[in-house]
Amino acid sequence: MTVPKRTIVDDRWATESDLIAALQAGDGQSFRALVETLHAPLVRLASIYVSRATAEDAVQNAWVSAVRSIGKFEGRASIRTWMFRVVLNQVNTLARKEANTVPFANAGPEVDPRPSVDPERLIDPELGPNHWRDVPVRWDLLPEQRLLSAEVRSVVVEALQKLPGAQREVVAMRDLEGWSSEETFEALGISAVNQRVLLHRGRTALRAILEEYFHDH
Repeated sequence: MTVPKRTIVDDRWATESDLIAALQAGDGQSFRALVETLHAPLVRLASIYVSRATAEDAVQNAWVSAVRSIGKFEGRASIRTWMFRVVLNQVNTLARKEANTVPFANAGPEVDPRPSVDPERLIDPELGPNHWRDVPVRWDLLPEQRLLSAEVRSVVVEALQKLPGAQREVVAMRDLEGWSSEETFEALGISAVNQRVLLHRGRTALRAILEEYFHDH
């Protein structure tokens, strides 16, 4: 038995199917709720590829496109995944006009041959290979106020921009926006395995960057 997907907006629509039905019936209240829920996250994700201003334009264009095509939406993916794909199409169009790089999801998979962890970190001068030279920082032991500070948030955003494009996309969607694994690999058009690999590598690289920050502060 398939369990109906819960809606991403509020309790006025118990399931995603209810929300989609309301949208396809032209219910303005459901569309406003969807915009209020998804607009800011979609702009943040679009900003991975283009400037903030262009990202805003892309998402605005995507809402117009969504209104015109919602009747054709069959619900095979989540409404959030569908909207992300609509946004990516708009980003791709604007990026070509601005001669920017085509988004990863439209450019094919990215393969990073580098190891997830710097091999030098696994060579202790006394214990030898396969032993941590520098033990990873225990983030759970750091004061909560420090982890939530505006300075640390800005460091996270800056560190995220240093990741390879595919890893940056997956980490942003999974860890910053709270997307599920299935939503992420469906939205990006990659395999579940590739999504897991990219997430692992991205998290590992991000952690290394943040460890350096915490060691220095």
